[in-house]
Amino acid sequence: MPHPAQIVSALADPTRLALYARVVGSGSGGVPAEEVRAGGSRDRRRLARLAEAGLVREDGDRVVAVPEVFATALEEHRPVRHDPVDSLFHDGRLTTLPARRELRHRVFERITGRFFAPGVKYTEKQVNAALRSCCEDPSSMRRHLVDEGYLARNDEGSVYRLADA
Repeated sequence: MPHPAQIVSALADPTRLALYARVVGSGSGGVPAEEVRAGGSRDRRRLARLAEAGLVREDGDRVVAVPEVFATALEEHRPVRHDPVDSLFHDGRLTTLPARRELRHRVFERITGRFFAPGVKYTEKQVNAALRSCCEDPSSMRRHLVDEGYLARNDEGSVYRLADA
C-alpha cells in the first residue's frame, strides 16, 4: 500500500488533481479509460501516477476511484506509539526516576512486575540483588517500592512480598 506521502504527492499536481476529481466525480462507474488517455503520453503518465499511488485503478475499459486507499494507507502507516517508560531504561537499567507521579508509578509497576512474583516471599538481600540489576541505588528503590505500596514487608523488615499478594 502506498505511503500517505505518496498519495499526497500524486495529488499535489493540479492537473493530476483535476483528473482525479473527474474520476471521483463520475461515481462508481468511473470514466472511460480511452477518454483519459486521449491527451497522449502526458495524460497516460498522469493516470499512471494516480494508479501507482493507489488512487485509481482500471476496471475493464473504465478508470475508477479507489476511495479506501486513504483509510488503508493511514492504518498501515500509523506511527508506532512508544511507552514513555521505555525511554527511562537503557539496556534494562533505569537511568532516571521521573518526577511525574503517574510515570514514576508506571516505573514501579514495571520493576515489580519484572522481578517479583505474587505469593513469593523475598529476603531483603534478594530484593536488593534483583533491584541492583536494574538501578544504581537498590536500597532507595526498595524504600520507594515499599512507601508507594508496591512491596510490603514484615515489621522486622526481613521479609518482602508484592503488596497485592
